[in-house]
Amino acid sequence: MDTPFNERGVTLSRAGLSASGQMIPLRELRAAQVVKIERKKPLPIIIALIGLAVLGAGVATGTGAALVLGVMIVVVGYLSWITQDVIYQLMVSTPDGERELLITKDQAFADRVAALVGEAVAKHAARPQA
Repeated sequence: MDTPFNERGVTLSRAGLSASGQMIPLRELRAAQVVKIERKKPLPIIIALIGLAVLGAGVATGTGAALVLGVMIVVVGYLSWITQDVIYQLMVSTPDGERELLITKDQAFADRVAALVGEAVAKHAARPQA
């Protein structure tokens, strides 16, 4: 590896890869991959459906408190949906198994680190051992 990489708390050098308080020596790295974790759909949908049921009960009974509560619960369900982010995990393979090294919302950064780790592993494997 010609130039060390040091960005956003991730350091890749001749010694190894360091991130999130973990240091993995370069000789132990086998591969890196980015795993996408989608939004969790069931909880916001269930919350919104409960809110709609309470809202419907408020309309049917003419209770103002049930109307307000139903609208509030529907809004909470909607907000819980839109505030969830898709996140990306950087998983590295070592002789001990796979380890999670990084969690980020920035896919480009995770892909770049995975590519750099792949290049460093290839260069380390091609280097003659002394």
